[in-house]
Amino acid sequence: METNKKPLDVLTVADMCVDFILTGNIRPQFHQVEQIIGDYFVELGGSANIFITQMAKLGARVGVIGWVGRDIFGPFVIEKLRSLGVDISRVKSHPTLKTGLGVALTEPDDRAILTYLGTIDATQGEDLPEDPAGISHHWHIASYFLLPTLRPFWKQWIGRCKQAGLTISLDTNWDPEDRWEGVLELLPMVDVFLPNEAEALRLTGRVSVREAGERLGRLCPLVVIKRGEKGAMATKDGEVQEMRPEDFHGQPVEVIDAIGAGDNFDAGFIRGWLLGRTLEACLELAHRCAVASLGARGGIQGQLLEHVR
Repeated sequence: METNKKPLDVLTVADMCVDFILTGNIRPQFHQVEQIIGDYFVELGGSANIFITQMAKLGARVGVIGWVGRDIFGPFVIEKLRSLGVDISRVKSHPTLKTGLGVALTEPDDRAILTYLGTIDATQGEDLPEDPAGISHHWHIASYFLLPTLRPFWKQWIGRCKQAGLTISLDTNWDPEDRWEGVLELLPMVDVFLPNEAEALRLTGRVSVREAGERLGRLCPLVVIKRGEKGAMATKDGEVQEMRPEDFHGQPVEVIDAIGAGDNFDAGFIRGWLLGRTLEACLELAHRCAVASLGARGGIQGQLLEHVR
């Protein structure tokens, strides 16, 4: 970004992909069995993309770094991000890799995801801005485990961001290798950590979410554990605050699918946190973003459209 441009509110490396969502009778039967599904839906995917587009709809100035393929999905991803108000000046076209693809087999209360990495993990350390000062106020790391190429760079990069005055948030998402390595050592440098309950338990080896929150809270000043229909639990400076959906008196929502609900929750929380709102207000906005996304296919269509100042 040119030096005379106003810094973005949030910048992130995007796990560039398209979500191909299948619904209905979606549990495969092998041995050449052909079955009829209910519907399919093609949407912009990637945890970082879902997070950053919800941030844009909440009024933040946002951008992404990443790669798309020279295929039919590449222009789709770029145009979708542009149309939703995301700065795509740091998105490049890869000469050999295909755009990442996530095939989601969705049921009302669960889903399975088949992922083709492609450009999801194409970003290299050299693609990160040379100097983080002046480019953004906040840096968000999503899909930590789907970006193995960047893992060796994060510690140094976060250190540079902190020296430049940026704040940092992290949501690892699930580890496909189930190894959960490298995260705990980053947490003392992170301002806000946003795992879900299953991820928090796996990262800490604890058997209860409260124990996991206490363990993570000793490493990171603010930990928000997403618990789905049970709400969320925040640990800040050693104190625990639980949020239940009924605390906010929202209307019942028909759940279409849960894709991106956690990423939209992240966006709502970070938007409120960057604006200096109370912990309870951040949780309320996060909850509303997550609930809004549940009512539509994919992680984008149902996003909350509300400029928050």
